[in-house]
Amino acid sequence: MTLPQSAHELVELLGATDQQFLTDPTPELAMLRAQLRQRLANYSVQRGEQSYLLSEAVILLETARMEVEDVPLHAMLSSHLADVYLQFYRLTHETKYLIVVGQILRPLSTINDPQIFLGLARMDAALNKPALTQHWLTRLMRFASISLADWIDAPEFAAFRQEDWFVQMKQQYLH
Repeated sequence: MTLPQSAHELVELLGATDQQFLTDPTPELAMLRAQLRQRLANYSVQRGEQSYLLSEAVILLETARMEVEDVPLHAMLSSHLADVYLQFYRLTHETKYLIVVGQILRPLSTINDPQIFLGLARMDAALNKPALTQHWLTRLMRFASISLADWIDAPEFAAFRQEDWFVQMKQQYLH
C-alpha cells in the first residue's frame, strides 16, 4: 500500500486505521498505523509532537511483535521498529537509540532479510563504523529485491557517500 503524501490525507487514514484496529487488530494493521505516525512525525516541526508520534509507533510495533510467532512477520515488525528508533536518533542525536536498534536487529541478522541488513548498516553508519557499514551493505547487495533508493539516500550514509568502497558498491549495483 502506498501511503498518502499530504498531512491531511495521513490524518484521515490514521483515523480510519485506528478505528479498523478496534475490530480487526492484526499485526499488519499495527504496522500500517505505526508507519502513518512515522510519516506524520516528518510533517511536524515541533519536537514534542514528533517524539509523541514516534513513541506511539514504538508502542504499536512492540505490542505487535510480542503477539506474533511467525518469523518473517516478526522480522518485518522488528525492521520497522528499528526504523522508528533510527528516526528517533535523527531527531535527538542520542546514541541510546542506536543501541536499541542493535538490540532489535543483531539477533535477527541470521534470517537473511534485506531490511534487517539495511537497518544494521544504517545503525553502524550513524555510529561511524565504516567496516561494519560496508559489511552489512555487502550482505544487502545480495538481494535483487532491494532498490538503490532504499539504501543510497539514507541520511546515515552521508559521511560515506564519497568513500571509494561506497562508490564502488553503488557502481556494482547499477550494473
